[in-house]
Amino acid sequence: MSDDPTAPGAHPVQIPARIHAVGPGWRQLLEHLHEQICTEFPGYRLLDLKEKLGGLRVHVDRPAGSGDALRALIASAEAESERTCEFCGAPGRIRTRDDQPGGWRKAACSTCHTAWSARRIMIVQGVVREHG
Repeated sequence: MSDDPTAPGAHPVQIPARIHAVGPGWRQLLEHLHEQICTEFPGYRLLDLKEKLGGLRVHVDRPAGSGDALRALIASAEAESERTCEFCGAPGRIRTRDDQPGGWRKAACSTCHTAWSARRIMIVQGVVREHG
């Protein structure tokens, strides 16, 4: 079988296969989104999943007949990510390091924001890594 996800008989790439692209705090949010999408569109194909400007970005190949229903599910998850700490999953908000204007943005709770600003933690391949 080919490695091409669009090849006949290939299994489409879906959210669980790319969940490591973002921090563990969003894992539950993404698992829930995957369940919601699979209920209506079981063969959906994920095109991209990433963090951008502090929020979650999910792009899927929209199946025929998906209309606005699929987009609404994704938009809701993306909005929720902006209120959820990407590091730990606690309530948070989009912030910059040290709350300085400009620079890298992350959705973070107060505790994780302090550690991230001090450069004690970072996210690498979906895992929070601590710096010594």
